[in-house]
Amino acid sequence: MIDASVQAIPGLLVWFVPIALCLAVPTALIACARRKPVTVRVLLAVCSAGILAVTLLPADGGPVGDGAVCDLSSPFPQMPTSSSALLNVALFAPASFFAALVFPRPLTILAVTSVGSGLIELFQAEGAMGRSCSATDIVANTTGSLIGVAAGTVWCRRTGRRVTGRAKRDALWGATLAVTGSAALAATFHSSVTPYIPLTERPGFAAEQRAIEGADTWITEAAAYVFGKGTRVEQTVVAKHSGLVTAKTNRGEITGWWPEKKLEEASSTDNRAEPGSLNQTQAEEVTTRFVHRWFPAEVLGAKRTVHVSGSGNSAVYLFAYRRYTKGLMMPMRLNVTVTSSGRIMNFTARALKNPKLPEKSRASARRRQVRRTTGTPSRTGACATPAVPGTACCAASSRITRG
Repeated sequence: MIDASVQAIPGLLVWFVPIALCLAVPTALIACARRKPVTVRVLLAVCSAGILAVTLLPADGGPVGDGAVCDLSSPFPQMPTSSSALLNVALFAPASFFAALVFPRPLTILAVTSVGSGLIELFQAEGAMGRSCSATDIVANTTGSLIGVAAGTVWCRRTGRRVTGRAKRDALWGATLAVTGSAALAATFHSSVTPYIPLTERPGFAAEQRAIEGADTWITEAAAYVFGKGTRVEQTVVAKHSGLVTAKTNRGEITGWWPEKKLEEASSTDNRAEPGSLNQTQAEEVTTRFVHRWFPAEVLGAKRTVHVSGSGNSAVYLFAYRRYTKGLMMPMRLNVTVTSSGRIMNFTARALKNPKLPEKSRASARRRQVRRTTGTPSRTGACATPAVPGTACCAASSRITRG
């Protein structure tokens, strides 16, 4: 609220002067007519004009036309060190100080200024005039009022002025105004103002930031390992809900899952096989180091096959890792392409655990294994059980045997 007003001081002065004159002149005339001290009342009017000019005139510090929105994040612990909050305190303290000198009812004054602060923020939220509503401003304004009223009360005691005429009535009026005003403001805010909490103040934001920073560090390390020295990460994108991390570098793109730290795929922008001196055995060593570094659990118990494309110093080796259980291929996939220069051109991975196989699948796998070993066809349908003499299964088994 205050930041935008400070930047617009020249324009505020144009409005402050006529508002101050409109309030100060009638106040002075009334005080003279009633033979009351004029100076303190005029100063109160001038300070009130400053509050009106700073808080209620249009500015460029908040949303315009976006609906009634108010920042309801906690004002602590940042309020004591916030320049905007301290300016709010300084804005409301003088007016409350002079009000305590004029009206000997400090509790009533405090209630009026506090509820008035809430009304100002409500008007800023509803008015669509470029002002920003926030709970921090309400607390800062009320703090300024409390300081001003306390200072005014101490001043009255030291100068021998009457602090309060009727303490009980002052307490009753103050409590009534505070309770009814706060209830009315709370109901109005709840029904017509959309609460908003800045991203940096939301619960878990710091933890999310640390997680994102960890994901960025991890994917950067993986990119440097895959693409080699001189790799520069140009952009990192972290999908908060899914955990997919994508890093775009000067040499290619790599993706993985966070916080599981599971790489998914990488592809080099240079898909040409540069000449190199590595043979198949040496390329296997490069691949083995890579998969044991980034996929140790996936390659455990997996079978590796190799497909060679090209020949000589321009050969490209595709290593495929598959895992089998009871003769069935599991969903885990890992393919790594290595050039004869030892560069990892690309890889794709599906880091999935072995599913639990039902007993039927295991039995089918065992039968297929028997057929591959012995060359004996399996019995199906009614003959899936041992043949019994005199039954159709026995006759079918005899025909299979004769055949």
